[in-house]
Amino acid sequence: MNICKCFKCDTCETLIDCRIGMSNRDIQPFQFACPVCEERITFTIGTEKDDLTGASETIDFKSPFTGENHFVELHLDFPVYFGKYTKGMTTFFRVMDEIGRNEFGHLAQRLDMLNRLYPLQRDLERVITQYKKGNINNFEKVCAKLPMEKLRSHKKEDVLASLYSATSIMSSPFTIHEQNEELSKGFPRLYQHLHGKHKNNVIDFAEEIINNKFLKNLHFDCLGLYPRLVELDLPLRPALFYDYIEVEKYRPVPARVSTTYFDTCNNYYKDLAEVFSRQLTLLAGLNNLLKRGDHNEFEAKIKLNKKNEPRKELSSLNKFADVDLGQKIQCIDDCFYSINMHAIDNRLRNGIAHYKYEYKESTQVITYYPVKEGMERVKSEDITFMEFLRKTLLLFREVHSLNHLIKATLYYIVLILKKDV
Repeated sequence: MNICKCFKCDTCETLIDCRIGMSNRDIQPFQFACPVCEERITFTIGTEKDDLTGASETIDFKSPFTGENHFVELHLDFPVYFGKYTKGMTTFFRVMDEIGRNEFGHLAQRLDMLNRLYPLQRDLERVITQYKKGNINNFEKVCAKLPMEKLRSHKKEDVLASLYSATSIMSSPFTIHEQNEELSKGFPRLYQHLHGKHKNNVIDFAEEIINNKFLKNLHFDCLGLYPRLVELDLPLRPALFYDYIEVEKYRPVPARVSTTYFDTCNNYYKDLAEVFSRQLTLLAGLNNLLKRGDHNEFEAKIKLNKKNEPRKELSSLNKFADVDLGQKIQCIDDCFYSINMHAIDNRLRNGIAHYKYEYKESTQVITYYPVKEGMERVKSEDITFMEFLRKTLLLFREVHSLNHLIKATLYYIVLILKKDV
């Protein structure tokens, strides 16, 4: 189903023809910018209240559209394209044509999961909050409100089981089930292997990250990302589309999003990158144990700089923790976990982390400045908001994948070493 409207911008009085494809989401908030003056125009379908801002609705407009006015296409679930109006070429039919009926059916299932997920947002947030506070009674009460098994007991292993059931609920529409299943089985086997081959050293490693609270802090910071992911249900929806199609097909025509939350998404991307960087410290320690039997021992050649001198930042895992994200990946040799490098864009991260970017809402193009240039901004790079959201989704999947490693570490400590965390 599609709705056609015509809006008149409050600022410049430009007429904008708008075709809106309907999602199955009960509340559908839309937002776009006037292509002439950048006035932000917002409205919501699914509520009784008329909340149109930034424009007025023109009642007597020609239908179908004649092409005389600016045209925008909107749909919450899929990428949309602004340009020339084509009768009958709706977003729904374009998507069906691009990915086929079978793939569309799978995508529709994930979108339906999102529709059922976002009303649970507050309870899911409470699960994380009460776990962090250590209030297991309240944690149990909130878990009982969610579509998951009841907390079996207040033992640490059962609390962790319920906690990770909740994070699984929050992440399932955004992640790949087969990958989650593989990692949830593979990481515990890694600890079994290390405990058998380097028992004393892996225990030393575990005790170090317990005593310096690195594991607890990393665990809590990682958990905090999940409720915020659910908050980004709207802008991340269309990014799921690219799981079913070759991204290169869409490079010539930048796709757009029908809700623009760049500031919120920007902060989330920065926090994802920060947590991922700290997860790499855990990954590096285990990789060092696996390869050399010592979590502090990095590969010999990597430990030397171009002058053949020892690199201080690789003298221990504690020093390595302060290394920048881009450099950390290069220091983990032949890693047992394959990092998706398409998810890592250190230049983009540097640009937005230091507020060296500009965002044009009407075209949804982010211009960022990734290198140090003193007070100037000269060397810029562009990325569409749609591409940015895709990178955000891929980076979350990396964080979620390594959260499986955190979970395996916690279970190893609780069940095998019989220690508290």
